[in-house]
Amino acid sequence: MSQLRAFALATAIAVIASGCAPRPGEANGEHADLAGPHPGAAVYQQWCSSCHDNGQQSGAPSLAAIRTLNRATVKYALELGYMKIQAKDVPKEELAQLIDWLPSAEGTNDNWISAARCPTKIREVRLTGAPRVSTTYGVTNNGNRAQTAEETGLSRDDMKDLEVAWVAAFPQTPTMRSQPVIVGDTIFIAATDAGRLYALDTNSGCVKWSYVSDMTLRSSLSFAEATDHSPAAIIMGDAAGFVHAVDAKTGRKLWVSEARLNEYNRITGAPVVHDGKVFAPVSAIEVNYAGQDDYQCCKGQGAVVAFDLATGKKVWTGKTMEPAQPTRLGRTGTQQWGPSGAIIWSTPIVDPARNVIYAGTGENTSWPATDTSDSIIAYDMNTGDRRWVFQATKSDIWNYACGRRAANCDWPGEYHSPDHDFGATSMLIKRQDGSELVIAGQKSGVVWALNPDNGQLVWSNKVGRGSANGGVHWGMAFDGTRIFVPNNDSNRPAAPDENPAWGPGINAVNAMTGEIEWSYKNNARDCGQALPVAKASVPTPEWRIQRVTAPVLPTPRAAAPPAPPRPSLPAGTPRVTSTESAVAVRPVVATPCRLGMSPPPLLVDGAVVTGTTQGMLRIFDGKTGEVLFEYMTNREFPTTVNKVPGHGGGLDSAPYIAGDGTLFVQSGYARFGEPPGNVLIAFRPKKP
Repeated sequence: MSQLRAFALATAIAVIASGCAPRPGEANGEHADLAGPHPGAAVYQQWCSSCHDNGQQSGAPSLAAIRTLNRATVKYALELGYMKIQAKDVPKEELAQLIDWLPSAEGTNDNWISAARCPTKIREVRLTGAPRVSTTYGVTNNGNRAQTAEETGLSRDDMKDLEVAWVAAFPQTPTMRSQPVIVGDTIFIAATDAGRLYALDTNSGCVKWSYVSDMTLRSSLSFAEATDHSPAAIIMGDAAGFVHAVDAKTGRKLWVSEARLNEYNRITGAPVVHDGKVFAPVSAIEVNYAGQDDYQCCKGQGAVVAFDLATGKKVWTGKTMEPAQPTRLGRTGTQQWGPSGAIIWSTPIVDPARNVIYAGTGENTSWPATDTSDSIIAYDMNTGDRRWVFQATKSDIWNYACGRRAANCDWPGEYHSPDHDFGATSMLIKRQDGSELVIAGQKSGVVWALNPDNGQLVWSNKVGRGSANGGVHWGMAFDGTRIFVPNNDSNRPAAPDENPAWGPGINAVNAMTGEIEWSYKNNARDCGQALPVAKASVPTPEWRIQRVTAPVLPTPRAAAPPAPPRPSLPAGTPRVTSTESAVAVRPVVATPCRLGMSPPPLLVDGAVVTGTTQGMLRIFDGKTGEVLFEYMTNREFPTTVNKVPGHGGGLDSAPYIAGDGTLFVQSGYARFGEPPGNVLIAFRPKKP
């Protein structure tokens, strides 16, 4: 669903931004030259161009990014996926013409695989005795995202002197959103847009096997060990809410099972595996549909669903609320439903000692609000029953109608719509005194430390300004002492009365006290301005911690001050490449350059690997915040090991993992106006 959300945000966000919606009978002229022999070009111009040619305002992916998708993906997005509500008024014949024209490449573009196949002597996926370097989104099931020098073959000092060893590119894939897993000399990686899963050799990038899904893939991957009843497997989720289990040695399909509660559900976070069970988090697509005034909002809800690893049979379903019921008529006379929402975007974390898994939820998408939205929930691994619920923000009801306060964002009583969900994967950490905490980062910019026995708050710190698209997005990392918290806030600097540590960048937080030890703020160097590398700083005592009491009740929307304008760099500003060279950088496009750090950090021997939504890879010393390495991935890669044209883009979602002496970085994210891309870059220490 990576590209489905990207493709659909086109009009979903467009509904929020005035002047960005399908306009039957109206053409904006920008693609008049495309209205040649194929009628689908004219359909695009008439129904789609007002969003996709206006990415600065709508956040929609560009036409160029969409045209890299294959036909099956485009068809699913328009007929069943995120765009079906926006496409419902397009005449059937014209919709078929659009689906036929949009994919610019013929077929599925799998011809490259045969030429890139590994030689027979290294084609086998060797699992026996091979190190399990990274087995899920959080590296391990505790979500700490920490790797050692022994596991990866890379030391902190190696990170200061990396170079590109090889690059592989994937066709029909504008977004690299699925974190790979590594076992021995095999990296398992998904090109989600194209519905493909590959096993590649870590040394050369050659293909050991490939798996073709009949549905667009979506989640990051998990590795499941072999049992007496099943072989070792790669587990992942797709855009239609199904879990796939694939034989890790051969790429053969083992089983595909449905996780969704209803047609609105999808899988975003990685399914995790423990003790013969697969635990799949369930998200939903419906928040996008609600932008249409005549849509009956909303029924989609979150859950964790447990499956038997060997058979794929459903074992239990842990819901976040009771099923939605009719509630009231909206102001346009459309039937409203509720409760809904509290979907689970993130990857659950596993606590074997307490026999629970922890999952973070999103906001409610319709009235009434529940006590499980914007929460961390502990589920019993045997039954799916809730052990405890910690709610961080109360009465947060939000959907894509709220940007313009449309019919599906109009409810009785007190409510507010900050959209401060837990999209980030939490962590189960053990501190230096032996005590354990569940650490959760929220889009509000708050980090919460909870007692894993009962969910009670131990400490909190508001380390970012927070917003619907800011704060902590995808996750954090923990080195045994410090928690590394990225911040995806907008480019606006902190106001005089705000914490100077707020803004796009990263903070190192002491796990015992919650205080900020050091803070790094990105600057416009990442957007091409001739500025020196920024330096980390230590906040003054009064700004090291700002405690927050839960549940938060933000100011109701009607009384909230308007958001300040987002600053942007002038069009034509060149992008920085890296400290090594300014060549091969992709041409600048007239879109704002965001400095935020959306993806979760990765720790390698104490070095903190991070990335920005503009494509800058940056590595820090975890103790001091010193910048060890920079590399702009947002560039063309004319030479790839598999001979597929490659280009980098934004870093988001889950772009990096290390193993077999290599740091692997995925570059490209065609959402929210970020630069698309289709590459896996392998970095290794420079040879003497």
